[in-house]
Amino acid sequence: MLAALLMTTVAARADVFTSSPAPLQESSQNVVVYFHADESGVAGLQNLSSSTELYAHIGCYTNKSPNTWSYVIGTWTTNTDNKKFTYVSNNLWSLTLGDMRTYFGITDADEHITKLCLIARNKAGNVQTADCFIDVMEDGFQMQLTSNASSTVLLNNTTITFTLNTTQTADLSISVNGSQIASGTGTTLTKDYSFTAKGSYEVVGKATANGETLTETINIVYISNSPQANYPGGVPQMGPVKNADGSVTFCIAAPGKSNVMIVGSWDDYQSLDKNVMSYQDYNGYRYFWTTVTGLDDNTPYLYYFTVDGATHVGDPYAKLNLDGYSDKWLDDTVFPDRPQYPYSLYGDGRQISVYQGNFYPYNWQVTNFEIPAHDQLLIYEMLFRDFTGTEGASEGNGTIAKAIEKIPYLVDLGVNAVELMPVMEFNGNNSWGYNTNFYFALDKAYGSPAELKRFVDICHQNGIAVILDIVFNQSDGLHPWYQMYPIASNPFYNATAPHSWSVLNDWKQENPLVQQQWKDCLKWWMTEYKVDGFRFDLVKGLGTGSTSAEYGSTDGYNAKRIAVMKQIHGYLTAVNPNAIHINEFLGDTTEEVEYCNDGQMNWNNQASLSQQYAGGLSSTNTGYFSSTACSRPWGGCVSYQESHDEERVAYYAMKNGNSTDIKNNLETRTQRLGALTAMQLLTPGPQMLWQFIELAADETTKNGSDNNTDPKKVIWSYLDDENRKGLHDTYRDLLWIRRLNQDMFVQPGGEVSQNFVFSGSIRRTAQIKNGTKEIVLLANPSASSRTISFASSYITEGNYQIMSYSHGIAEPVPTFDGTSLSVTIPAHCYAIYATKSVAATESIASDLTAGPAVYGADGRIVIEGDYNRVEVYNARGMQMPSLSVPAGMYIVRVDGLATKVIVK
Repeated sequence: MLAALLMTTVAARADVFTSSPAPLQESSQNVVVYFHADESGVAGLQNLSSSTELYAHIGCYTNKSPNTWSYVIGTWTTNTDNKKFTYVSNNLWSLTLGDMRTYFGITDADEHITKLCLIARNKAGNVQTADCFIDVMEDGFQMQLTSNASSTVLLNNTTITFTLNTTQTADLSISVNGSQIASGTGTTLTKDYSFTAKGSYEVVGKATANGETLTETINIVYISNSPQANYPGGVPQMGPVKNADGSVTFCIAAPGKSNVMIVGSWDDYQSLDKNVMSYQDYNGYRYFWTTVTGLDDNTPYLYYFTVDGATHVGDPYAKLNLDGYSDKWLDDTVFPDRPQYPYSLYGDGRQISVYQGNFYPYNWQVTNFEIPAHDQLLIYEMLFRDFTGTEGASEGNGTIAKAIEKIPYLVDLGVNAVELMPVMEFNGNNSWGYNTNFYFALDKAYGSPAELKRFVDICHQNGIAVILDIVFNQSDGLHPWYQMYPIASNPFYNATAPHSWSVLNDWKQENPLVQQQWKDCLKWWMTEYKVDGFRFDLVKGLGTGSTSAEYGSTDGYNAKRIAVMKQIHGYLTAVNPNAIHINEFLGDTTEEVEYCNDGQMNWNNQASLSQQYAGGLSSTNTGYFSSTACSRPWGGCVSYQESHDEERVAYYAMKNGNSTDIKNNLETRTQRLGALTAMQLLTPGPQMLWQFIELAADETTKNGSDNNTDPKKVIWSYLDDENRKGLHDTYRDLLWIRRLNQDMFVQPGGEVSQNFVFSGSIRRTAQIKNGTKEIVLLANPSASSRTISFASSYITEGNYQIMSYSHGIAEPVPTFDGTSLSVTIPAHCYAIYATKSVAATESIASDLTAGPAVYGADGRIVIEGDYNRVEVYNARGMQMPSLSVPAGMYIVRVDGLATKVIVK
C-alpha cells in the first residue's frame, strides 16, 4: 500500500504536436496532426472552448532545404480553412493534411519532406507556441519508441507509458536495462513501467520484420534530491568560478526550486546522479552549486541545468551560449571555431552554455585607455549588423571583423567614441539587440569574443572610447530565469509591467538577484572586454514595484527609479571612476537633473526640430542641442538629430521638404543638412551621430509610426556621390574642429565664452572664444542668398581663416571693416571663420616655420628634408612605432619642434 501511495503516473504527453499515423512517412495517407495545448506551456492557448478559432502556421523541411521552413501555407496572418484546427476535446485539436505532398504543393520528384514545421496560434496571431517539428521518416520499414513522460529525469516514484509503433507488422518488444517487459506481434506495443529505485535506466524498443531489426532507446534517470551544503566560502557567486586548485564551481540562483542537476559535455551529456547540485539558502534566496574537477582551461565545455527534473536551461551567467534553433542559421565563416551545438543529442530546442577557463585570450595593446572628457564626447552610434556587409543590399550580414576594417574611417571622420547597439546574446540572429536572452554572452552572429576585444583595442589605439547599449528593462523569453517559472509566480519578472513602457518580459528591479546580475554583468564587460561605459535603454522602466501604485510615475519624477539608477551608476564607477553612463530617459526635467548631478548623462532627442529645419522651416530654433537650453546641467545631455529610434532626417527632408528644391535636389538637401550639423556640432557638450547620417542616409527606418528593425542597405557607395561626400566632409571638418580645439568647447567661464543665436528666420550664428582665439559660425536658413554682417572680437582681415563651408559653393570670402565682417552666404548654406590661432583641420598651426616639410599621406606621415630625430604621438598621447599609421590626427616632433598632421 505504501508503495502504491508513493507512485505517481505521468499523465502528461511529451509532445506539443503528434501525428496519425505514427511514425509519419512521406507516403503516409490521411495524415492528421494533433495539437496538445496542455503541453504547449502557453496559457492563452489552453482550456479554450470549442468555438475558439485556432490556426496553424505550417511548413516543412525538405532534403533540398534541410533547415529552412519551406512551402509555408499562406502568411502569418492568413486565416484559411486549410490551416484551421478542429476542436476534438479539451486541449486537443486536430488539423487534417491528407497527402502531405499534395497539401504543400510539392511537385519536384527529387524533393522529399523531412520534417513538418508547426506553430499553433490564435486568430489574431498574437498568442502562439514555439516552433515545433515532427519527423517525417523515409519510406520503408520504420519504428518509433515514445513515452508519455514530461521529463526523462525523475524526482519521485513514477509510472511511464511506453509505446512502440512501426510502419508494418513486426515482432515487437520493450525492455528495461536488458529485461524484457513486453512483447507481441503487430504495429503497436504499449507497456507501463514503474520506476521505484534511484538510478539510470535504458528503455529499448525493438522491432523485427522480414529479417530486418530496428531498435530505439530512451534513457531515464531517477536522481537523488539536492542536498543542503554551503557554497565554498559561504557566499554564493552565480556563474562558473574557477578555484585556486583548478576546479570550477558552477552556481545558479533558483528560488523555490528543490532540485537542480548540471549536465555537461565532460560527462558525455549524461544525466548522472553525481551531478545533482547542492543547495544553500542565503539572504532569503536559494542557490544551487557544484564543483567540477579536471577541466582544461583551453577547452570549451558545454553544459546546461535540469531544474526540478523537467526544465532544461542555460546558465544566466554564461559567457557564451549556444541556441539550438538559431545557431544552425549562422554563417560558419563569421565565427569559424565556435563551439558547436550538439544537434544529434537534443534536436534544436535547447539553450546550452559554454565554459572555457581561458576565455578567448587576447593580447591587449592598450591596457590603460584614458576615456575622453565626457563633455567632449563625439559619439557614433553603430549597429554591427548594418554598418558593413554586402554593399547595396539589406542582408544584415555585418560583422565585428568587417567593422574593424572601417575603424580608420571613423578615425578620419573625427569621432572619439562608438556606441554599439546591444551585442549581448539576443533572440534569433537578426536583430537590433534589444531582445536580450543572455547578458554576459556576445551574440555569435557578429563574431567571436576575441574579435570584439580586438575591435575595442584598435578603437582605443586610435583614441576612440567604446560604449555598449544595454537593456535592463526587459529580456526575451529564453533567459533561464524566465524559462524556470510560470509568469504568475516568477520571482524575477513582473507578470504585468507596473509602468507604461512595457516591452517583452519586464524585470523585477527590486529583486536583489536581478540587481546582482546587473552589477556582475557590467563588471564583466568592463573588465573582460575593456569597454568604457554603457547607454541604458528605456530607463523609464527601471523603477521598482510590482504594481503601478507601488511603481509610481512612469513619465514624471520617480524617486525610487532615481535610487536604482544611482545604484547602477555606482556599479560602473566601482570598476572605472571615469566610466561613461548615458540614460535613454527622455522624461522629467527634475529627474534628469538629478541624474546629471550624479555623473550620469541623458539622451537629448532633437529629431523633431532637426526634421523641421532639414525640411526647410527657417524659423526652427536649433538651439536645443545645448544641455543648458534644455534646463539640464552643462554637458549633461548627449544630443542628436536622429538615432536608431528616429526617422532619418534626410528621408524626412526628401519626403516632407517645404519646397521642390529641398525634396528633389540632393545638393540642396545635403547643404541644408550640413548647416544643421554645423549648429549641432559647434554646440558644446557631448553630441551623437547615428551611423551614416554623415552620408545623408535616406532609407526610412519606420513602418508607419513603428520602428522598422529589418536590415537596412549598406551604403558605403554613397561616398562616390559628390553631394553625399560633401556632407561627409562637412562632418569631418566640424568634428575635427571640436577635437583640435577642445579648450574652446569647455564650460564657459574665465576667458571662455560662447554665444549662440539659433532662432529667428534670417540667420544662425555662433561665437566661441577663448582668450584671443575666436570661432564664428554663420548660417543662412532661408531659401535665397543673404549677405550677413557680424561684429567679431578678434577676427580681422589680417587674422582670419575659413575653417569650413558648405560643399558645392564658391569659397565665401568676407570683407572687413575692422573686426566687423560681411559675407554673402548662399541659400541653405553655412561658413565658419576663425582667428589663425584656432587649429584647423587642413592647415594646422605648426611650430615648424622652417626645415623639413611634414604632411600626411595615405596611411603614413611624410617628412621631406633633413632631420635627426622624429617622434610621432596619436590623439591619446601614445608614441607610434613608425611613420606608417592609421588614419587620424598626430603630433609630430621633428628635432624638438612640433606640428599637427592629419593622416587620411
